[in-house]
Amino acid sequence: MWYLAYNALLVLASPVILMVLLAKRRCRRGLTSRVGFLPREFPPDGHPASRPVLWVHAVSLGEVVAAAPLVRELHRQYPKHRLVVSTVTETGREAVEQRLAGIADHCYAPLDFPWTVERVVDRLNPRAFFFVETELWPNLLRTLARRGVPAILVNGRLSSRSFRRYQLIKPFMKQVLDTLTLCLMQSERDVERIVVMGAQPSRVIRTGNIKFDQPLPEPAGEGLTRGLLGLAPEEELIVAGSTHPVEEEQVLSCYETLRREFPRLVLLLAPRHIERTAEVEAEVRQKGLAVILRSWLGHKGQGFVAGSGPRVIILDTRGELASVYRLAVLSFVGGTLVPVGGHNLLEPAQWGRAVFFGPHTDHCAEVADLLIRAGGAAMVHTGDELAEQMAKLLRDRIALQDMGDAAKQVVLENQGAVRRSLDLIGGVLIDSDERGMMNAECGTINRDFRSSAPRSGRHHSSFIIHRSSFLHWTLRALSVPYGLAVLARAACYKRGWLPHRCLSCRVISVGNLTVGGTGKTPVVIWLVGSLLAKGLRVGVLSRGYKREREDQFLLVSNGTTVLAGPAEAGDEPHLIATRCGRAVVAVGADRYRLGRWVQERFPIDCFVLDDGFQHLALYRDVDLLLVDATDPQGLEALLPAGRLREPLSAAARATALLFTRTDQAGDLGSVLAKVEGASGRRDHPILVRFGVEGLADVRSGMTYEAGWAKGRRVLIFSGIGNAPSFKKTVEELGVVILDEVVFRDHHAYLAADLAMVRERAKRCGAELIVTTEKDAGKAAPLLEESDRVLAIRLRTEIMEGLELLEKVLNF
Repeated sequence: MWYLAYNALLVLASPVILMVLLAKRRCRRGLTSRVGFLPREFPPDGHPASRPVLWVHAVSLGEVVAAAPLVRELHRQYPKHRLVVSTVTETGREAVEQRLAGIADHCYAPLDFPWTVERVVDRLNPRAFFFVETELWPNLLRTLARRGVPAILVNGRLSSRSFRRYQLIKPFMKQVLDTLTLCLMQSERDVERIVVMGAQPSRVIRTGNIKFDQPLPEPAGEGLTRGLLGLAPEEELIVAGSTHPVEEEQVLSCYETLRREFPRLVLLLAPRHIERTAEVEAEVRQKGLAVILRSWLGHKGQGFVAGSGPRVIILDTRGELASVYRLAVLSFVGGTLVPVGGHNLLEPAQWGRAVFFGPHTDHCAEVADLLIRAGGAAMVHTGDELAEQMAKLLRDRIALQDMGDAAKQVVLENQGAVRRSLDLIGGVLIDSDERGMMNAECGTINRDFRSSAPRSGRHHSSFIIHRSSFLHWTLRALSVPYGLAVLARAACYKRGWLPHRCLSCRVISVGNLTVGGTGKTPVVIWLVGSLLAKGLRVGVLSRGYKREREDQFLLVSNGTTVLAGPAEAGDEPHLIATRCGRAVVAVGADRYRLGRWVQERFPIDCFVLDDGFQHLALYRDVDLLLVDATDPQGLEALLPAGRLREPLSAAARATALLFTRTDQAGDLGSVLAKVEGASGRRDHPILVRFGVEGLADVRSGMTYEAGWAKGRRVLIFSGIGNAPSFKKTVEELGVVILDEVVFRDHHAYLAADLAMVRERAKRCGAELIVTTEKDAGKAAPLLEESDRVLAIRLRTEIMEGLELLEKVLNF
């Protein structure tokens, strides 16, 4: 329905679109390409001159500049492929032809009519499609997806303005985002926003901003030198780049103020749109200042006479701003004193120049924050404030140098996004090759490449049922009697028709409403550690899910020694026993009788009931209910249609609600509202995150600090209920994840599984293999002497509501 509405609007608007293209002189060039008729230099697939195509789409100049390092690396790594870069604007075309000559060919992006994109995709027949900074064209992406062509968003970002607009059509955007193979985003904010819009979290990865990887322009640029600009040896240049109306007036006022104290300053203004040159020139002349246009200057030294007094140089040419920043003593980046969103703050920073900008930095918020925190930039709100801050630095040259050095250091420390992106792209292209070979052998055509991306373990099973399918509604129907049975059972316990049995000491339960990982084990470990720290003797009672030993009661730890391994006891009780060395840990199906059995053997002050929210037969003093804040879909339906063990209204009987992984949640507010609406609770939520305490070598037991792994190339594997959350945790270590293998929750590892992991790590060139603590215990006996496997050790952190939790627990 959404695509039908979108295409109907396109057809209705098509006369206006064509009139605009014909009316604008700069848009007439390439009009035939825009409507689907590519020139002869793009031979059709199968032609003797054709080569496999990698298609990169970059809207305009800024996106081409950002994508250039990636295109160069693609050309280096895939020399037998043809690189095609499409743009929408003329400035984009010029940038491709200047910066990527001999590397990539240019074509204009097709208008997003279904018949137009079909024709272009037929002609190019790309092996993969990459698009820069979230330029979403629904029909193009849908056509590529139907043909099995992976579409990868590179250097993705979502500005606040775009995010607000997309939210108005969120159901449609979810369908569009479902066509993407990978979303490689610039920042955590961008990751959160695109997930909220409907992108599958497992396909969204923060790789950083590839603009940090821009090589420095050639020192001579296009011929701009101090001599060409007419700068005397004692004169200094202030560069104000990518400026907009109103900003020029404030920058000129700043310059007039500064030159009273520093008469040897010269100002260079680079309007964002050079079509405004005459307007900017007139504004400068009104201030009584001399004006020089860059286009008046000759080439290679034929410049103006040096030392001609206060003046303003207007950069009315394209492609030179990045290199001219190197001549600056101070820099200002435009689009920030007016609500545009900001332009490239890294261009002056990479030359080691102090950077100034205004408060409107939505398009470059992460970069702005990094520069300010490092002391490499300053934010100003007016031209007067800009003059004041610049004057301070001109008086203190040591501070000026320090600020420039700090700006350059930010650039150096954040490089690597291109490499991370290429590692992930390489995995997709390898998968594409393997899938293509399999399809060729089977005589079939791959129509859904998306199911293979990103590269995840072949043992991972994701059972996805479309909402309109017969099976979906069948499972929905089956969930009704299941839900009624669960409600009836809870009502019987509430009314006393089924008895609660009490142990002779305090019982604290930790549980959840959904199947799958909500973080119970780290919370239990934190809780047991806190109780032990109070001097209490603690016992942990667990069901021992998927344990091999069938004893009615099994002692996992006696408080001094771990007596049973993960296979005999279950992976979670074994991990708890390992991490909580002074706690007694036991497993058994009947937790009341298990508790009595433990009390006969050990003095216990308090029991912690692991996964006990549904174990209503045992009375508990405190019921802690965990809700995974990153999994709103898990709260939508009861088993077997969804993952809810009980209706969401059951949250009302919990003593306290703990929302876990709140630091990774894309839309915490909606999760809170959903739980509160169903349960009627209005108490203050307790917000929890899981941080990395360190890493442990699974074979040797040697431990490392979290920062030790930064920058290392790793493969990860896990068999837990929330593999995407584990992956995100590993990413926060600053490692480069080359591959991922995902097994089922509570997977019982075999030697063949570890052999497969070992082979995948070798194939992708991983230095380390990283897994969870829970998986490490089961995998340890199967490791070889040469294996370098590290386990992530998590710690539970209460971000908000600690006092409430301590009050509930009666600490």
